[in-house]
Amino acid sequence: MNTFPFTIVIGLVVGFLGAIPPGPLNVTIIRKASGGLRRQAYLIALGGALVDTAICAGIGLGFGWALAELATERWVKAVLALFLVGYGLKIVILDRKRDAEREAARAADCDKGPAPGRKGRLHILMGFLQGAANPTLIVNWTFIISFLVGHRLLRATVPAQSGFAAGIGIGVFGWFAVLITLLERFHDHPIGAWLRRSTVYAGVLLILFGAYFTFRTFFAFEA
Repeated sequence: MNTFPFTIVIGLVVGFLGAIPPGPLNVTIIRKASGGLRRQAYLIALGGALVDTAICAGIGLGFGWALAELATERWVKAVLALFLVGYGLKIVILDRKRDAEREAARAADCDKGPAPGRKGRLHILMGFLQGAANPTLIVNWTFIISFLVGHRLLRATVPAQSGFAAGIGIGVFGWFAVLITLLERFHDHPIGAWLRRSTVYAGVLLILFGAYFTFRTFFAFEA
């Protein structure tokens, strides 16, 4: 049962379900996809999936201690948390203005479509950083991998752990792909219209996530 293909399937299921709870990546992807920026949404999703894949591979292959050492560095966690705050402020201030201008152009029947996207690697990096900003990510994946190994659903071998990490990445990206597809279907629905006008809410949510992670960063050490 613990063959390489089987561990990929386990990782796919776990990754898909683990990506569903609301978080910074879900907020950003919903905003991009509802605004018609499909390619950017997929690239951000890819960046987020790469974070989970790398962390699971590192833990499974015995480098969890190094990841934990890096993740517990206060300055690393603070920078990632402040990145979320800064990106949220950008959405609230700059992107909100751009979206308002685009809506005005659409109302005047002179809309030329979404603004050209920036380079793909930048959006992948954005997704990677937003995924890495979650301070509980390493702890959560360590617990899940330990649980699966303890119940003999996953072996502590290089092939098994590599397959599981690959499955995690596929599963996480799969959830985001489903989310993007659903948002595209609702594009002409009132829900889609509301999401396109909810730029400020997306920015505020990211700011709140960043503020929460900042709080966790500086006060978790006091416990």
